[in-house]
Amino acid sequence: MSFLLQHPQTGSKIVFDLGMRRNLDDYPCSIHPHLSTRQPIHTRPDAVESLRKGGLDPSDIDMVILSHVHYDHVGSPADFTRAMFIVGYGTRNLLEHGMKYHSAAHFEADLLPAERTIELPIQAKLPNYKLTVGPEALSPPTISLDRLVPEVPHHWKPLAPFDNAIDLFGDGLIYIVDSPGHLVGHLNVLAKVSHDKWVYLAGDACHHPRILDGLTEMATWEENGMVVCIHSDKDLASDTITKIRRLRKEGFCGASVEVVLAHDIKWYNEHQDGIFPAIL
Repeated sequence: MSFLLQHPQTGSKIVFDLGMRRNLDDYPCSIHPHLSTRQPIHTRPDAVESLRKGGLDPSDIDMVILSHVHYDHVGSPADFTRAMFIVGYGTRNLLEHGMKYHSAAHFEADLLPAERTIELPIQAKLPNYKLTVGPEALSPPTISLDRLVPEVPHHWKPLAPFDNAIDLFGDGLIYIVDSPGHLVGHLNVLAKVSHDKWVYLAGDACHHPRILDGLTEMATWEENGMVVCIHSDKDLASDTITKIRRLRKEGFCGASVEVVLAHDIKWYNEHQDGIFPAIL
């Protein structure tokens, strides 16, 4: 799922995740065998069609925040000709070098426009992924969020229960949250939608509400002589899920928090009245 946010003071329009590419043939050939095991795949409407249905063009979007760069979240970045792309620390390195130990590792080195990509800085408390490319291979810094949103300090700070978060506009309305475990650079967004409600866009922090509810565990399987799961680091992912559960239970700033998982089809079907141009 993709989500549109609009900052009330600046009018800035943000899309969180771009979903599937509308034409599967536009994915690199290396991904096609994997896609053939995921049929049927429904790609319409995609993020662009959904925006246009609500009266917006992709060129109206100021920022695209990608939770991570798996193929089912990156859509078609080339459609967003003006947007700045915000990704988590280590993402460009992952796109360039890949992740060799997992069958779900399909990445495109040229996915993002270099001149319009902001990779967030290294976290104040760096998550310790067990398997990743070493820091010596990391890409040089991009432009910073400070240029996109001036006069706001964009430093990672603790935001209970999370170790690292950035207040995007400096007014406590939209936070980018570091949510490690699923993939290097995995990000979530916490956004205030009314005086008594927040929405937490959890991306692929987990893939089914039963996992979030503690009713079942993350699946694992053996591959290339290793026990793996859909998350690149199961322990980190479990810790992130625990923190999201706590946020949902305790609320935030005295208001309730609704957690939305990217792959929660039941939530999607039950919230058709919130599909753009309607609002949640």
